[in-house]
Amino acid sequence: MKVKLKFLNINRSDLELEIEGEKTFSDLLESIGINPETVIILKDKTPLPSEDKIVEGEYRVVRVISGG
Repeated sequence: MKVKLKFLNINRSDLELEIEGEKTFSDLLESIGINPETVIILKDKTPLPSEDKIVEGEYRVVRVISGG
């Protein structure tokens, strides 16, 4: 299946990947060197848990900024 990732607030180029088998967003993010705890995955402006299984489509990966 084809998955497109658009990165926001992250110094990365957008990616288009071919994913085989069942993977979670956490698996995918770790495979490209991103800690899943530092980002939010959005599909049509809806946040998705990093443990959700990936389905074909386009997603936005947004860096979480926190402070205190």
